[in-house]
Amino acid sequence: MTRHSTGVVAMTPSAGTLPTLDPAILLASDGPLVVSPDTVHVWAFALAGTPEQVERCRELLSHQERHRADRFVFERDRVRYTIAHAVMRHLLGRYCGLAPQALRFSVTAAGKPSLAEQTPSLHFNLTHSDERALLGVSVASEIGVDIEKVRTNIEALAISRHYFFGSERDAIEATAAAQCHDMFFRYWVAKEAVLKAQGIGLGFPLDRFHVDFTDGTTARIESFDASALRSDWRVRLLPCEGGWHAAVAAAGEHWAVKIEPS
Repeated sequence: MTRHSTGVVAMTPSAGTLPTLDPAILLASDGPLVVSPDTVHVWAFALAGTPEQVERCRELLSHQERHRADRFVFERDRVRYTIAHAVMRHLLGRYCGLAPQALRFSVTAAGKPSLAEQTPSLHFNLTHSDERALLGVSVASEIGVDIEKVRTNIEALAISRHYFFGSERDAIEATAAAQCHDMFFRYWVAKEAVLKAQGIGLGFPLDRFHVDFTDGTTARIESFDASALRSDWRVRLLPCEGGWHAAVAAAGEHWAVKIEPS
């Protein structure tokens, strides 16, 4: 692993795994970004920095975002929120050809944000877990992303038995005890990414759709409530280091994930 001047410890990934980028380096990058219709861009970055860097991030936020950041009780959460949204604004600005502060967002009734008016064909989704964030960007379809650190202090079997679809519960229960939590979060990120793509969140029952991994890293879904959740979403698991899982969901089959910067 490498320690940058920000104080962030950036993991040097093994070949093919998702890197965790230093937010200071991302914020120093410039130039236009373009995503093709058959591709989803994915950016993974850390959520830590020096007080000076956090203050510079704060300057990129809107008044509403600063107010929301200030409402967090713990400084850790304020820092993570501020960095995540500053990096998101900076990167989306490069895709749109606009200054980060010029971006305007609208939010659906379910809470999913989108860019207001300027670039209606650009879709994005932001998520974070612990000190890592994930941003997905697409022009062809609404998308959802999720990243989770595997936690062993939850009742994985009890949660899956109560909330997951039958075949998903069976797959988790059939896993060796030492790998149970890992398998649980594999399904969790897939299901969460789908719900975020649809824009309905965890208010939709997790047992009302089925995630079927066809080749270990790609999944189809079957919805049992087509009026609320479509069945044409596909999920791609991202190649993470041990102890982490991440996923992207988008419509259709003919799209690929491109981990940035390429």
